[in-house]
Amino acid sequence: MAKVKIYRVLTLILLILLIASMTLAQNQMPVSVISSGGEKLSSASYILSSTVGEPFIGKSINAANQHNIGFWYVYKQSTLTDVVKDEEETIPTVFKLEQNYPNPFNPSTIIKFAVPEISNVLIKIYDLLGGEVITLVNEEMEAGWYKREFNGSGYSSGIYIYRMQAGNYISTRKMILIK
Repeated sequence: MAKVKIYRVLTLILLILLIASMTLAQNQMPVSVISSGGEKLSSASYILSSTVGEPFIGKSINAANQHNIGFWYVYKQSTLTDVVKDEEETIPTVFKLEQNYPNPFNPSTIIKFAVPEISNVLIKIYDLLGGEVITLVNEEMEAGWYKREFNGSGYSSGIYIYRMQAGNYISTRKMILIK
């Protein structure tokens, strides 16, 4: 009878250790993901951004995750007080022109772009034949994420091209206006 009790206790301890080890290291990442730099790794619950030659050392905590030198630990938070999109709070490291949203659109759409340093930013919208439709942005901007709305109510349905130029960066994307 005593052997059965000892067996059950040992089995229970093993099960607890097994479950604990699986929950503590559930999202293991190799250190090279962070320290190789220049990458952006994200999912619904976290975003990692780094630059070349900038290894991650120490501890970083947000509302859903805690990072300790190569591992993500999920921990419980009793009260959620604020929801903030991480991308808009961080200063971008590169110029970026994102796809407009919604696309296709009627009559307006949002164009989002990133400026990593003070620069003169020029965003123009062209029709499919290359004719300039409108200059959406032509100003000096500080580092940050920006959004501009394009209202196509005065234009015909079709494909339009928008182009961002800032410093040596040039990027174009297309959008579709459907009426």
